[in-house]
Amino acid sequence: MLTTPNSDLALNGAVIYLSIGLLFNSITIDLLLNKFFKLHSMSGNLFMTIGLCYAFLIYYINYWYFKRDNLYLKIEERFSAESKRQKVLGNIFVFVFVVGSVIFFMLTGYLVNKYWGGFK
Repeated sequence: MLTTPNSDLALNGAVIYLSIGLLFNSITIDLLLNKFFKLHSMSGNLFMTIGLCYAFLIYYINYWYFKRDNLYLKIEERFSAESKRQKVLGNIFVFVFVVGSVIFFMLTGYLVNKYWGGFK
C-alpha cells in the first residue's frame, strides 16, 4: 500500500480480493447446509437481497479491520524484508484462495445438481 499512489485504493483492492474469497466460501457452505440439512427455504429475491447485504457486510468489516490502527503499516513492516521467492509464493497463495473459492463453489453446485438430486 505504501508503494501505490493512493493507499486507499490498495486497501480497497486487498479487501475486495479477501471479500470475494470469503463470500464464495460462505455461499458454498450455505449451499451444502441447504442441501444436506434443509435449513432454510427462501425465495430467490429474498436470497439475493440477503446475499448482497452479507457481501457488503463482509467488505465493510474487512475494510474496518485493516484500516484501524494503521494495521497496514504493521503488515508492510512485517513483509518488507521478505525474499522474492516468498513474495511469489504469497501471490500464488492469494490467487489460489480467490480463484479456488470460486472453482470450489462452482464444483459444489455442479455436484449437488448432478449427483445429489439437485435443489428441491
